[in-house]
Amino acid sequence: MRSAVGSAAAPVVAPGRDTALDVWRGVALITIFINHVSGNVLENLTHRNFGFSDAAELFVFFAGYAAAAAYFSRYVWGQKLAITMKVTSRAVSLYITHLALVVLGGAVFSMGVIRTGDLGLFSVIALEPLMMDPAEALVSAATLRYQPGFLNILPLYFVLIGALPLLLALAARNMALAVGLSGSVYLAAGLTGLNFQTFPLPGGWFFNPLSWQFLFVIGFALGARRQRAGQAIPYRRGAWWAAVAYLALALLVMRGTGLPPSGWLPLPDFLALPEKQFLSVPRLLHVLALCYVVAHSPLQGWARGLASRNPLAMLGRHSLPVFCTGLVVSITGVALKQTGFDGALFDVTYVAGGVGVQLGVAALLTLTEKRRNGAGPLPAVVQPS
Repeated sequence: MRSAVGSAAAPVVAPGRDTALDVWRGVALITIFINHVSGNVLENLTHRNFGFSDAAELFVFFAGYAAAAAYFSRYVWGQKLAITMKVTSRAVSLYITHLALVVLGGAVFSMGVIRTGDLGLFSVIALEPLMMDPAEALVSAATLRYQPGFLNILPLYFVLIGALPLLLALAARNMALAVGLSGSVYLAAGLTGLNFQTFPLPGGWFFNPLSWQFLFVIGFALGARRQRAGQAIPYRRGAWWAAVAYLALALLVMRGTGLPPSGWLPLPDFLALPEKQFLSVPRLLHVLALCYVVAHSPLQGWARGLASRNPLAMLGRHSLPVFCTGLVVSITGVALKQTGFDGALFDVTYVAGGVGVQLGVAALLTLTEKRRNGAGPLPAVVQPS
């Protein structure tokens, strides 16, 4: 069986850091933040209103791509134990971060309840179990069965990074096998409804890891291909125009005809309707089509030409701390909107201020990174953040 890394006797020299990836991760983070301050006027302008997928798909896809850039070549060329330990440590950090955010989210809404006396605020992000049955809720939070609203993507990310050593081992032997197994799990979960359990309500994780792992693995495979070939996927005229046509169809459906009813085709809804929990096929195809079209458009050249100190690039390079900061700020914004702060002026001001806070965090981390690495250029391969 041919190895996924080819038969070369020496390591392939990896290309430099992909600035465009950082820029698009920055765009995705801003979009996620806007969508999380739910009910604000800017929410209507994000791309989820114009197609089947949203920024969550971009976040997971880019995470897989960055994971390959950070770890795969070093894993293949002899650092298996070191990379495995590094990835495991990162998964533990993600788990701890998620639990800290659950506590912070509960504290933010508790302050709103204290100020207004309105216990109904706890229902806004599903905090009632934490308040009504704290013992069961805390145990369920620790086992990731209980996930308050807006705090359900980090558990997915934890599972993806926790399973990354297995992906690295499979991909190092045969990338096609790794992608094929991942796709099989994706189809099995989508067609059977298999999911992880949740508390207190049934229904499973909002971001089903058995489904969303496939998008992460696709991103990983493309990131690894860029490491080997210098390009994630080549331009094909027919494929590009087919992707454009699919994006146009999604736009027409979302802004014109509306989604068809369940059962409109003699197929499972997983194959026919854009559903988020199981990352249905229409949603998966949409995010892949979007990335392919943008990657082979003038937008990609613009993104790649930006300096590493560009605000969007800084956001994307430090995506995890920026994302966590955005979660806290967005949850606070939701609480404020529920307690009398509302209107277009508040929305625009708060979103702008929240993006500014995230930029401040990214700039501070960039400055720290520069001091740690000296005055020279940023390293080509860094840990995904």
